Amino acid sequence: MRKAFFAFSIGIAGPSIALADFGLESLIRGAANEVVRSVANDSPQRSGGAAAAGTAQAAPSSASSSRSAPKAGCPRTRATPLPPLGPRPASYEPAVLWPEETGCDYYKFSDLKFDLARAQKKAFEDASKVPCSDCEGGYSFDAWAHFFLVKGGNSYEKFTPMLIALKPGQSLGWKGARYSGTVQATGDHPIGPYPCRQYHWTLKSGKEIVAEREGLYCEVKGEYAASASWKEVL
Repeated sequence: MRKAFFAFSIGIAGPSIALADFGLESLIRGAANEVVRSVANDSPQRSGGAAAAGTAQAAPSSASSSRSAPKAGCPRTRATPLPPLGPRPASYEPAVLWPEETGCDYYKFSDLKFDLARAQKKAFEDASKVPCSDCEGGYSFDAWAHFFLVKGGNSYEKFTPMLIALKPGQSLGWKGARYSGTVQATGDHPIGPYPCRQYHWTLKSGKEIVAEREGLYCEVKGEYAASASWKEVL
């Protein structure tokens, strides 16, 4: 009787224990599968995030590599260059007063090059050199019109308005120690966005022409100026 009862008890308890073990195993397996699915779903996001971060880090390097380096001989600066002037318009004369192409960006008007016209100006002044006993260095220059046309101090500053007031075809004349000179307004042609006026200078000894050159004044804003004003360029 006891054996039968014991067997009966085991028969009942055995399936119960098996069922309990099966439920626990199912829970463990389900939890494990859920963890696997979570890791699998999270991995693409992590790898995608890493790829995006890699792309973001690579972007500046790519942009930096595509940035052109300054050309040899050009100034290095972080300033933003001004828009290029483009080719000289057919109506702009004389051609020597148009900025020379250098291949460099420019950041202010004074960066523009007029090397040929500056050489002409220097040759013009050198041709007007005359001895002067009370001058610094023992020489003076008859090409310096403002010394002869303006009386008093600040002659250079007062001379600029006199030139700007000339209309094309009008001129100013002066007589130096040895040579006489004239400066004639020849045109009013802008250089890009800058209003500019052109002049022709002539130096004579009697009726003979000793030297000639082209001159240029432009209305530009200085680095620390509040507004633009007429400045001698050449």
